[in-house]
Amino acid sequence: MKRFPLELKKLSTTVLLLAFALSIFSLSASANKPEYQQKELAADVFARVGDETIPMKTFEAAYRDGIRKRFYHGKIPQAQLDAFKTEVSQNLIDQVLLIAEAKRRGISVDKQNIQAQIDVYEKRYSQSEHWKTHKASMIENLTRVFAEQDLLQKLETQVRQIPEPSEQDIKTFYQNNPALFTTPARDRLSLILLKVAPSSAGDVWQAAYEEAQQLISRLNKGADFAQLARIHSGDESASKGGDMGFLHQGMLAKPAQAVVDALQPGEVSMPVGLLSGVAIFRLDARQAAELNQLNKVAERAKQLYQRQAQENAWADLKERLRLNAAVAINSAAY
Repeated sequence: MKRFPLELKKLSTTVLLLAFALSIFSLSASANKPEYQQKELAADVFARVGDETIPMKTFEAAYRDGIRKRFYHGKIPQAQLDAFKTEVSQNLIDQVLLIAEAKRRGISVDKQNIQAQIDVYEKRYSQSEHWKTHKASMIENLTRVFAEQDLLQKLETQVRQIPEPSEQDIKTFYQNNPALFTTPARDRLSLILLKVAPSSAGDVWQAAYEEAQQLISRLNKGADFAQLARIHSGDESASKGGDMGFLHQGMLAKPAQAVVDALQPGEVSMPVGLLSGVAIFRLDARQAAELNQLNKVAERAKQLYQRQAQENAWADLKERLRLNAAVAINSAAY
């Protein structure tokens, strides 16, 4: 007999919807999140949201599954666990509120699409005895799950449909967010890298430092950096005379970046120890950060404005629903 997957044996609307909610409707803790009332509810009820209830087993399953996905190893600090528990509970509550809002707006379910998803399950597990025995109840649960997923997706699509921004909207967004349209400071660098395996003995590293000092002495006496890079450097830039092109702040390892930051154009660094060996840098040019003119970034500004407006619209809806919701959480869960 074909083995039936465990997730279908334990199929429940709330558990499947939870996975959907955690992936699509996850949110960070908000400073404006309402403090829901904690009550002594029935032991099998985690929360009451209006006339709907969230089973305790749904919350517990979501919490356990989320812990496995979010935290990979080591002992988890209690503060992080508490914050994650709050996040999971908020996601579950949001899920109920959003489904109710979709129904209130008269959003209809795509029955053909739902049936197509059911057909996939029927085809996949048609030979399973477990499916044959529990087919009716499983199809009922799956239908409810897929219908609620469909409502949630359609609601989000509807909410995220915002008006086309005006030129003034784009200009204001550009003026209020200059960092988004600023080309960061860049350094043009040349490099000579004397490669050393990380596991090499100390005397090997010492020899590399001594060789680097000799090369710096020759450079200070007028030797050609590019020629020495082609001969001595083990970096891929050697074929270009050590020219690394322009690099943004932070692209180098921290020790190297600190050394480069102290250089003036034309200066050569002292030897710098890296994981891959001993490096000599030359700062060839430095370009300051530059704010791009609006006419050059107008399309990007429009896209970023729309994205932020969509996120704001979705977040605002959830915030309004939470503030107007009658929610009670089982105090035993905390």
